[in-house]
Amino acid sequence: MRIFGKNIYPRQIVVLASGILVLVTTSYDVHRSIQNNHTPPSREQLQALEDYINSSRRPPP
Repeated sequence: MRIFGKNIYPRQIVVLASGILVLVTTSYDVHRSIQNNHTPPSREQLQALEDYINSSRRPPP
């Protein structure tokens, strides 16, 4: 197949499309993470985090 006077193989099209797909999904994931960080954690979430931190600590010897 010729595009702009150059030979383009189907494998090159697949690689380009895959790269674009990875770029788009990564951008969307970063955008979603930034949006989720705009809302502060609820009291239940903070309590669950504190409980997890306290349970993961080793007791003093």
